[in-house]
Amino acid sequence: MGVIPNVTPKEKFTTGDIVTVRRGKHIGTQFVVIGTDGEKRFLIADGVRYKTERPKVKNQLHLQRTRMNLADVAGRVAGGKPLDNGWLKQKITAILDTATHLANREVEATAWPKKK
Repeated sequence: MGVIPNVTPKEKFTTGDIVTVRRGKHIGTQFVVIGTDGEKRFLIADGVRYKTERPKVKNQLHLQRTRMNLADVAGRVAGGKPLDNGWLKQKITAILDTATHLANREVEATAWPKKK
């Protein structure tokens, strides 16, 4: 038997990070980190499946970080203001739509020229 590598991620998630679920029934779905439950477990919500009043507790190894962060969420949590489910869903949708639009533009720019 070989040595099992250390699979602990080097970077920690912060409040407001948009993450993708890698394991479980919501695989491939994006959520926002709204808090922590210990050192390796995070509270995630999206305003639809998991509300801010009852977020999902997810292991750090089952989440994948994206390069997107919602500073508004971090500011509200740090300030002690409650998170509204509709507002959270609106923020997630807006940032994911923007990211999808930019990715599509990048694909179009690198595609082969079309014949006339």
